[in-house]
Amino acid sequence: MRIVLDTSALISALRSSSGASAEIVRLILGGKLELLLDFKLVCEYRDVALRSEHLEASQRSRDEVEAVIEAIESVATPVYVAVRHRPLSPDADDDMVLDVAINGRADAIVTVNLRDFSKAAKIFGIAVLTPRMFLLENHE
Repeated sequence: MRIVLDTSALISALRSSSGASAEIVRLILGGKLELLLDFKLVCEYRDVALRSEHLEASQRSRDEVEAVIEAIESVATPVYVAVRHRPLSPDADDDMVLDVAINGRADAIVTVNLRDFSKAAKIFGIAVLTPRMFLLENHE
């Protein structure tokens, strides 16, 4: 299954190693899920995950967070965003995630924030699921 992991879900995984988001990251790292990623999205991962409030909440060092992102990057399928469908959502960062999903032919976007993606993703036949919903529907 080809997925795009929204930054919100990555942050959730970093903050709690026992939650659904963390399990999705483990599945990605274990080769059980195909993560679609482009340069802009991985830059956003770093920008947000390395903020002091997220480092403090996750109780991880910058190096530990960077190691997780590098591991994710190393197994991800790179996506070239050839076509940008703009604007699709009120938030340009959400459009960036949608661009990767559309151009990479994702089956799903995994996010903590369904509201911002659902309408636009539906147009392109891409499921939008919370980490918990994704696991319940796809990895019982």
